[in-house]
Amino acid sequence: MILRIYVAGPYRPKTEDVHEAVRLAAHNTNKAISVGLELMKRGHIVYIPHLSHFIHTHPECDREYGWYAFDNSFINYWAEALYYISASYGADNERKLAERLKLKIFTSMDQVPVEQVEWNKK
Repeated sequence: MILRIYVAGPYRPKTEDVHEAVRLAAHNTNKAISVGLELMKRGHIVYIPHLSHFIHTHPECDREYGWYAFDNSFINYWAEALYYISASYGADNERKLAERLKLKIFTSMDQVPVEQVEWNKK
């Protein structure tokens, strides 16, 4: 069965050094993309919230009620499962929400079923 999987993992670095913060955010985003691509190779549809990172940089976006609410809406209304990469404020809260909604939660790629899907059908 093909699953809609939300990828949860650290994004925001805990540093005051703006150059280090950019490097760490890029590292965290690349890790989430790698996980998402592997999930796609296994035949699933993914949402990688790290790719919405420009939303929280907009001055009108409040981090708690803007960015988090936006990403959590995908868990609430779209996701059937959550892939938890590792701990962070956001990822931990996303996991708790997924648990409350009784979604499947994966913490290892070995737990994710492989589906035979031909994505380029027309």
